[in-house]
Amino acid sequence: MRERIDSFVLIEQNHHGQLSEEIMRHWKKELFPDSRLRDSVLTAIKFHDLGWEAFDKEPFWNDAKKKPYLFTDFPLPGKLSLYSQGLDEVEKMDSYAAMLCSFHYCQFMLESENEDAKKFLVQEEKRRTRLKSSYPGFDEKVFHQHYGLLQLGDNFSLYVCVNEPGASKSQEHPFFVNGIPSPEALNGLPTHRMDIHFTDHNTIHIEGFPFEESFEICYKQKNVLKSKIQEVGLIRAYVETESEEVKLRFLEE
Repeated sequence: MRERIDSFVLIEQNHHGQLSEEIMRHWKKELFPDSRLRDSVLTAIKFHDLGWEAFDKEPFWNDAKKKPYLFTDFPLPGKLSLYSQGLDEVEKMDSYAAMLCSFHYCQFMLESENEDAKKFLVQEEKRRTRLKSSYPGFDEKVFHQHYGLLQLGDNFSLYVCVNEPGASKSQEHPFFVNGIPSPEALNGLPTHRMDIHFTDHNTIHIEGFPFEESFEICYKQKNVLKSKIQEVGLIRAYVETESEEVKLRFLEE
C-alpha cells in the first residue's frame, strides 16, 4: 500500500507475488542454482502470497491507524490462518515450492513469543520434513540458494509496489533507501545490498543487472479515494474502484 494525500494505492498481495515471478523469470541462467528445479522455484515465487488472495478481495480497515491493514500489521491469528491455507494450496501444485514458501513464512515467526506462532513453526517444520522425503538426496545448500531467489523476487516486487514510480532516493520507502538485501547463500551478486533506483518515471536500474536482458513489467493497482471510503466504507470503495495498470521497465545499462 502507498498512501497519498487524498487516497490509498492498494495492490493485492497475490498480484505482488505474480509480479515477483514475472521479474525472476528473467534471472540469468548462470545465476540460477540447479536449474532442474527452476519451475518449482518460480512456482514458489509466484504463489508465495497466495493465502492472501481471498482476504484482499475485500480489504480490512485498521481502526487504530485509520487506514487499510498492511501485511505487516495484519492481526496474527488471521495471518497464520491464511498462511496455512495458502501453503496447503501451493503443496497441491508443487511440493518443493511448498517447502520454500513454508520456510519463507516461518522466518517471520522465529522471534515471536506468541503460542500460535510457535505452533505454526512446529506445524511447518513437520510439513517440510514430510515433503523432503519425496526428494532423495535433498540438498540443503541448494534449497537455501533457491530461497534466496524467492527473497529477491519478493523484494524486487515490493520495491515496485511500495514506491511511487520515479521516486527519488529521499522519497523511497525506508527499507530500500540503502538498496535490496543480497542473500548470503547466492554467489555472483554484490555483497550485503544491491543498489536499486529509478532513473526516470518508468525505468528501474539495479546494480550488476542480474537479468538476461532488459524487460518490461506490468502490475495492477487501485487508487481508492479517502473521501469515497468515508462515504461508503473501505470494502465498497475498494470494490467499486477500477483497477489501473502501471508499466515499468528494468533496464540493462
